[in-house]
Amino acid sequence: MTVHYFDSQGRWIAFRTSEDDKNLFDTRSRWIGWLGWDNDDVCGVATKKYLGTLVGDRFLRKTSPPSYYTPYTPYTPYTPYTPYTPYSKYSITMPSGFRDVDFS
Repeated sequence: MTVHYFDSQGRWIAFRTSEDDKNLFDTRSRWIGWLGWDNDDVCGVATKKYLGTLVGDRFLRKTSPPSYYTPYTPYTPYTPYTPYTPYSKYSITMPSGFRDVDFS
């Protein structure tokens, strides 16, 4: 079952194909990162560094990003079908020490 992730405003920004999938894709099914460490922090494909953190159903970035070793880059996963666009979520108050992920 697809797991959708949203920004603090409730906009859909990313998904995983299942709870067990370590790969994270954007809304156009482009591979943007993977769970490269033993927590909910995501390593970005483009930078090979910390991209953001999965906080419940939100994908946010720590304002003071952790410093990690660069994990082994897995093989590029197959491109999944783009899932249905979920309904927007309610906006949340930004948790202390976080901001929205900037994909640009």
